[in-house]
Amino acid sequence: MADHDNHRERFLTLMEGLVGAYVYIQALLADLPLPIVIPDFEPVDEEEDGPVTALLSLNRVRQLIEDEPIEAKTQRAYEHLVLDWLTAYELLVITRIAGPAPWRLDAVEFSLNRVVTWIEVIEDDDIDES
Repeated sequence: MADHDNHRERFLTLMEGLVGAYVYIQALLADLPLPIVIPDFEPVDEEEDGPVTALLSLNRVRQLIEDEPIEAKTQRAYEHLVLDWLTAYELLVITRIAGPAPWRLDAVEFSLNRVVTWIEVIEDDDIDES
């Protein structure tokens, strides 16, 4: 039972980190030379379709980022940031459905760590350009 509780706690912590990273990504995208606005991850009212719109919008960022007047390496960092975030999300969905296998939670954590790394790369590029 304690192991199950530990997995549940870890799952919830990773989900919280995922949502927090999404909010941070929203801010990064809004701060681009050509701001990109994506909807909140969690719906504001009952008429919204949950994270579906947010996920589709985040995926669209991968195409929109190509039109940004920023360096190619920064564009690639945004693309990788989005893919790693989506990977973490998908793994958490699978974990919720198939159960909290330790490797799934490890893989989510690994993807979220890469998200943080891409954010650092993007922020470092912003400082260099200033």
